[in-house]
Amino acid sequence: MKGSPSVNQPRIRAVTNWIFLRAAGPDRPRVILPEKVFPAARELEERFPALRAEIDALLEKRTIPAYGAFDPVRAAQVSEEWKLYYAYMYGQSNELARDEVPTLLAFAQSRPEVVNAFVSILDPGVELPPHKDPYAGVLRYHLGVRVPRVNPPHIRLDQDRHTWKEGEGRVLDVSVEHEVVNTSEEPRVVVIIDFRRPMGFFASALNRYMLRLKRKWAPQFVEASRYDVMHAA
Repeated sequence: MKGSPSVNQPRIRAVTNWIFLRAAGPDRPRVILPEKVFPAARELEERFPALRAEIDALLEKRTIPAYGAFDPVRAAQVSEEWKLYYAYMYGQSNELARDEVPTLLAFAQSRPEVVNAFVSILDPGVELPPHKDPYAGVLRYHLGVRVPRVNPPHIRLDQDRHTWKEGEGRVLDVSVEHEVVNTSEEPRVVVIIDFRRPMGFFASALNRYMLRLKRKWAPQFVEASRYDVMHAA
């Protein structure tokens, strides 16, 4: 499917985002401890050594596609150099992930609140300029996998700043303006899990409905994650 889920139906998205953020409250924190909103993350962190070994092997095995392969419209706004590997997208699994990152895929499949699960790579010198996530119905869990120790990269969320630590997760509210900078000499690798934002009954029901509609975009992202393998065959 051609197009971008990030710019699709902007008027509807503006209304639903308003509902979601109103339900979340005005004083929502930018950086959140996982146990407060996503306690299941502990399961993934307990399996961190296996997860990191799988991701290291994946990165050594093949090239990871850049954002432009998934969503060229949004990539032009954020970054065409940001590299992503989707194991799970809107309920659809990347079948290659069963062998390449089985720990990540199994976790995503076992948790009904999980929307997306992917590996994010930011090479040296790459940055994501100030932007907001286009859909406010999810929160984003980050788990540091490989974080440069010298001049470590960071993410700014509004006025808050977070620096990743290997094996340690945080939940980030990316509905606020945020930017990422990697001025180190090594790539920054994190696992990202998008999950449904905890809200009241009406907003949560609307969120589940809207996310079901987004499932049509899943093949576009899953297939792009297979790009290197398909073209090497």
